[in-house]
Amino acid sequence: MITKKEQLFGHLNAPDKKSRLEALRELKLLCDTGALDVPITGVNVNNHIHTTFSFSPYSPSKAVFLSWLSGLATTGIMDHDSVGGADEFIEAGKIIGIPVTVGFEIRCSMAGTPFEGKCINNPDQASVAYLAMHGIPHQK
Repeated sequence: MITKKEQLFGHLNAPDKKSRLEALRELKLLCDTGALDVPITGVNVNNHIHTTFSFSPYSPSKAVFLSWLSGLATTGIMDHDSVGGADEFIEAGKIIGIPVTVGFEIRCSMAGTPFEGKCINNPDQASVAYLAMHGIPHQK
């Protein structure tokens, strides 16, 4: 038999954003009423989390919830070539009460430069560099 917590946890990866955020609200309510344990917030930070908007199996809502459960002090979205999950990530942070940051990671070809043919910071592709951009204002 699946518990309410397990059911809600599964819905954090529902196909639509509205269902994911609603599941998160319900999980937070269970925590607020004492039905689920509330994690102790530590001092660790992870502002480089990928979601289903790049290659992770976790929706933005689930990534925020798992960050919170892990006791992170703050968490940040950093998907590849996309900021598509940013709004949900920000909303999820507000629901759970964890500060969030927004950024993205892009691949940049160094072909035609002195770096052509070299492994820069991507061991799988010569001539390609990953560039991280972080600190996008939430209202933008």
